[in-house]
Amino acid sequence: MGVAAISTGSIHTFQSRSGARKFPRIEFAAQIEIDGILYPTKEWSVGGFSIGDEKYPGRKGDKHHGNLCFDLPVGRFSTPVQFEVMRASEHGYALGCQFYSLNSGHQKTLQSIVDTYLTGETISLESVTSYGVKAQLHEEEVKRMQQNWWRFALVALVSLTLIVTAALMIQTRVLSITSQHAAVSQPVLTQRSYNNGVLRLGDYKPGQLVKKGELLFTVFTDEGTDLLARDTQLLNGINSQINYLQTLLRQSKESVARYNSRLFSELQLVTNKKQLLEDELATRERILALYVNGVKRGTVDEVSRELERVETFEIKRQIISMDNLIEDIEHKLDQILIGVPPREAQGDLNSPFEVQSKLDILITKKDQVLEEIERLKTRGLAYAPCDCYIVTINASDGQVVQTGTSVFELSPISQENRTARSILALMPLEGAELIKIGMPVEYRLASRDEKLVGTVDHIQYYSASNSDIYNEEGESLSGLPKTLPRLQQYTLIKILPSDSDRDSIVNEPVTVVATVGWKDIFKHWFNL
Repeated sequence: MGVAAISTGSIHTFQSRSGARKFPRIEFAAQIEIDGILYPTKEWSVGGFSIGDEKYPGRKGDKHHGNLCFDLPVGRFSTPVQFEVMRASEHGYALGCQFYSLNSGHQKTLQSIVDTYLTGETISLESVTSYGVKAQLHEEEVKRMQQNWWRFALVALVSLTLIVTAALMIQTRVLSITSQHAAVSQPVLTQRSYNNGVLRLGDYKPGQLVKKGELLFTVFTDEGTDLLARDTQLLNGINSQINYLQTLLRQSKESVARYNSRLFSELQLVTNKKQLLEDELATRERILALYVNGVKRGTVDEVSRELERVETFEIKRQIISMDNLIEDIEHKLDQILIGVPPREAQGDLNSPFEVQSKLDILITKKDQVLEEIERLKTRGLAYAPCDCYIVTINASDGQVVQTGTSVFELSPISQENRTARSILALMPLEGAELIKIGMPVEYRLASRDEKLVGTVDHIQYYSASNSDIYNEEGESLSGLPKTLPRLQQYTLIKILPSDSDRDSIVNEPVTVVATVGWKDIFKHWFNL
């Protein structure tokens, strides 16, 4: 603005004593007030001023502040300035100073004085004061705003807080569905008493891990002990009979084997003897044919022919007798083969078939007695069916229990072939139709402060009047409270927990929050 003012009228012909500069310097009387002391200037401009040597001590680079003062015919006018020493004498006194951080209003005031002076017009206090008042007002306004910035920030913060609070209230009321009851759940196995009697518990506590096959409790009675002793005695008698029959069976089989070998030898002998008789019969039949021809020719008498015929018939009778003997031997061998040897093969012993039948009956009876003994032994013993956590213990040591009394509730450790641990949450019926399978939900365990994210796996209607829930394997699921109002109705959701959730405890309370989107809200409101 100062340059524009210089370029008007005859100002461009002005050359200050210091030569051409960015801001023209004038010799209009001015004083610089520093720390209450007035120092006359040699010349000044909108950009700075110069003073005489040995007036004001200062070195190059020193920064100060003061007031630039003018004596006008009607009074004194001053404007605040900040300046830096640009030239200094060898003796340590300031010679030339430059303004910095000069307020635009104050700069306009100084420029108006320069323009008035250069154009030869009278410098009036009113004109200078008008610029000074505007600059002062501007400066005071800036200071006021700087002093009150925290009030504006506080108002903005309060407004932002109200907006965020309203948004959170809307989200909590419309978009967030919070569970009324929720807990960590897992399939529960009930270990019951198999007998009537006094319960003897081991040193177990809820939450403890037990291994598969570990003895959990015992229930023994005098009746069961007597039955076990009776069956044990009966088993000893059966074992003695079995040992006797096994010996008798071995002897009978050995006798039949010897008889079978003798029959084979006899069959071979008779077969060979039959073969010889058949050969002899063939020879006799040829001789008889010769005798027949001799009788016709008169060389052999008829008596000799008939005697030869008698011999031939005798051999045939012997062959027939041997055929009967061979058939009888083969029949006996067939009997031995099918397991029913002839009586003469056993002597005074029973047949192997009879002995084996008696032995089979005794073995079957033994198996039944062994099963009864095992049942009696395990009837009073209860073992862990799997690697499990103890959820609850429903009876105390020394208590008289009946068959079927629930003693332990066990929660199997999660395995690949079993249903994993999950979270059951009872949600209000209002807005439940906005919850979908597969949508993510936030939950927080009672034992941890951090929020975790799970996935909705199952949704169903739930009534407190029928609070038993079962999984696909038919095992009951724990976690739901047993003291809900009987007429209360909920939406039950099953949540698959986060992969990072490995420390949750069965029945541990949980808070579940299902957040739905505005899109789903609008679709529900307008039935789109």
